[in-house]
Amino acid sequence: MPNNQDSVYSQVGDLTEETLQKLERSGLRMTVQRRHIIDILTKSQCTSPKELWYEARRYVPDLGIATVYRLINRLEQIGVLAKTRNLGLTHVEPKLGVISNSEGQIVRTRARLELSELVRLGLISSGVIGHNNKIELSLVGENVNIVITS
Repeated sequence: MPNNQDSVYSQVGDLTEETLQKLERSGLRMTVQRRHIIDILTKSQCTSPKELWYEARRYVPDLGIATVYRLINRLEQIGVLAKTRNLGLTHVEPKLGVISNSEGQIVRTRARLELSELVRLGLISSGVIGHNNKIELSLVGENVNIVITS
């Protein structure tokens, strides 16, 4: 697996034949589908289980997403894989941190600001959404996803 900051997963152990044997000893039969998923894990920088699933389906069209989740969970259980960031498995709403100037001084605001409202106002001012639209933010990896609702 590439040792790179953008990688979603960090390996705790090597994904070698020994790992495949550990998986089998843990009760998971090593199928062609699972081998493809492991191969993709070692070579790609997928940002979510769903992306991993899309990539793997190129090689195994009948692959179910549940297989991807089960394999990821099992690799974590046996200590071979660890999630380094939120992968969209749980909903995480990003919060606004500190607002500071270039000298590092905290900028005081008159009202308590919410990140979602700041983003919404920016989308309104840039013409992306209308004043009546609402948005929902979610954090997946390092990405903030925006869902526009009416």
